[in-house]
Amino acid sequence: MGSAGPLQELVADHATAAGSWILEEPHDAAGCTVMAAESLGTTPLPSRGRSPLLVVIAAEEVPAALWPLALEAGALAVLPLPSASEELLSRLADLTRSRAGTRRIGVAGGCGGAGASSFAARLAGAARRHGPVALLDADPLGGGLDLLVEAGGTQGLDWSRTAALGADDGEALRAGLPCVDEVHLLVAGEQPGPDREDLPRVLAALEPLDGTVVVDLGAPLVPFATAHLDELLLVVPAADHAVRAAARRLRDWSLPTGLASAVVRRGGGLTPGEVAEDLDLPLAASFRDSPRGTVPLLDVRRRGADRAARTLLSRLLTGEPT
Repeated sequence: MGSAGPLQELVADHATAAGSWILEEPHDAAGCTVMAAESLGTTPLPSRGRSPLLVVIAAEEVPAALWPLALEAGALAVLPLPSASEELLSRLADLTRSRAGTRRIGVAGGCGGAGASSFAARLAGAARRHGPVALLDADPLGGGLDLLVEAGGTQGLDWSRTAALGADDGEALRAGLPCVDEVHLLVAGEQPGPDREDLPRVLAALEPLDGTVVVDLGAPLVPFATAHLDELLLVVPAADHAVRAAARRLRDWSLPTGLASAVVRRGGGLTPGEVAEDLDLPLAASFRDSPRGTVPLLDVRRRGADRAARTLLSRLLTGEPT
């Protein structure tokens, strides 16, 4: 917490109500880090930076001067208390919930045409041997992932029918999704895709289940998904223009430290290591394009993107060596 007194007591009360507790010192295993505004820049964050950061302040509103400091620290939210008590309770309940259930992996493109949807489908295919898997097409305009994997017209639930979804409806949701080669698929079909409220609600509902959720993220929804992801994979072609576009997106998204890593599509003139270094991201994987006409998820190859996806999933889900 970083600050004693009434503010810490108020946060402790909210943590108790959310079924969690406060650790006196920052810890890598914490579900989230709550920091008083006065401690920004003076109290160290967990070394791996993986726990989301909430900043609280005893005030009626957030001072304008506080926002740059909070953004620099990677804060998920800045909450004035007690007026934002309900939001604090809601965020604590979600962020400190056990992560023993579904592994949620976001995949986003560093630029247009990066190949993120194709790689997301290949990740979902690789996850099949690790248990149940769902593949979410999270593009607000409707990304057409069902067409990419040649599953257009498949009957089942789509994004337009998730508005009434509750926190305990994850099992029913997954069971109602169309299944393509053992992968449950949530797409928009002929309707608009998810919005900033739909996606977090679906991810929260799927979280307690076993297995894997792979989310093919449209750029506008990335900031609204980060609190619900275990990893975010940024697919970037190995070209100067793609790296510059990816850098702009990373600045706009203001991601939590340590959440994102790079997946590099080879063949653009730069090495995977150079791409990762330029973006200041760890390198998760690299791959070369599959042969023309290969259908992601359905046409699985021994090498290329499918091999990269299998190796990456083994490392993320089981800790197997790469």
